[in-house]
Amino acid sequence: MRLPPPAVLLAAPLLASLAFAAVPARAASTAGCHCFQDRTFDPLRPGAADPYILATARSSLLSAAFGVPKADLVRAVMGGTAPEDLWIASWAGARAKRPAAALLAARGQMGSWKEALAGLAPFDGPFAAALARDAGAAELAGIAVDDVLVSRAKATPSALRALRAAGATTEETVVATLLSAQIGAPVLPLVAEVKAGRATWGSVLRDAGLEPGQLDALARTLVR
Repeated sequence: MRLPPPAVLLAAPLLASLAFAAVPARAASTAGCHCFQDRTFDPLRPGAADPYILATARSSLLSAAFGVPKADLVRAVMGGTAPEDLWIASWAGARAKRPAAALLAARGQMGSWKEALAGLAPFDGPFAAALARDAGAAELAGIAVDDVLVSRAKATPSALRALRAAGATTEETVVATLLSAQIGAPVLPLVAEVKAGRATWGSVLRDAGLEPGQLDALARTLVR
């Protein structure tokens, strides 16, 4: 694996946001963009704020779990870096003791996460298996997110499996886990309502007494 020399690796944390922005733009998830006009629930357009809710929850969890300033994440996504790649780089970097920025640069140079992370350890379990078959960034990031939700946010593997089985995306799994912690009860029925089109994430948060902007503080409280 070709990584920058030691001096660059030591400086990389200070240059993380610049390195994120330098990664070539690729197709990001629909919840990845941070240029949102609708950030609060509007009963006349109940789903308008959902893209913001999903994106801000995932970025807030990443920021809280790995100490990356959220503003740097926003700039990276706006610069074309896929949110999935930010998650993989941060999660894998924490385990391999490598700066996330260096791993992102390696991913850009080598073309896949399998190649970029070759020779680094320790990776095991579902992530290692997915990496071995060169799984896509969405799957790898989903595994990383679920690991953080279990290890840092008090979620149970069974609860996450149930959410995924109900069709929850990675972003929806994050929101559902934060919401469950807030109300102190399982939220699988609410997820089912959203997936069936009978509710939106904006309306679910409204009914729970939450504003979308409160998700950031909730994520930070959970992962302390």
